[in-house]
Amino acid sequence: MNENPSCRVYLFRHGETANSKEVCFNGHFDVGLSAKGENQFKEWAQALKDEPFKAIYSSDLERTQSSARLLGEPHQLEPVTYPELRELCFGDWEGLSISDVEKKYPNQLEERMKNIEAFHVNGGETFLQLQERVIPRFEKIIAQHPNEQIALVCHGGVNRVILSHLLEIPIKRIFRVKQDYAALNIIQYYGDEPVVELLGASVTLDPKCT
Repeated sequence: MNENPSCRVYLFRHGETANSKEVCFNGHFDVGLSAKGENQFKEWAQALKDEPFKAIYSSDLERTQSSARLLGEPHQLEPVTYPELRELCFGDWEGLSISDVEKKYPNQLEERMKNIEAFHVNGGETFLQLQERVIPRFEKIIAQHPNEQIALVCHGGVNRVILSHLLEIPIKRIFRVKQDYAALNIIQYYGDEPVVELLGASVTLDPKCT
């Protein structure tokens, strides 16, 4: 392994959403943050105000952009947004709660969990398709920042495909990677070799305690 550190990535999931009282398949559905979600990133911004971030990236959806803006305020950084970093598209399930899906599309949730790699809702994506659009953009972002520290604010599914790719975890095991609202993951590159130093930390945990 190359022992010289290169790009350092703080990879976040967006804060709690305004419709979080019931678990929803938001996907590309453009929901904003709850008051708690905003506070989560105000806390992260305060905790990380002295970190040397050179750039902050997010998807182009409101929940990630709002989180990234709050994180970037102490650094006077506006997020650079990419649609490729959007959450998995859930097609006909977009914006629906789990109970709504169970009523409208019986047995599909069970089918999804049995075939995570290939299952997709009508009009939606598979996790493999998600990985195919996310990873090239992620790698281009990393290549732009040798020897620099950056932040990405993405989504639960997006973070899982990035982390599963880096750790060589099969897509069918993707939900073994926990990503709560406002979770932080830290990835340190040594040349082209990534090391995941922190996985799924909450805002109450000092990110330096790795």
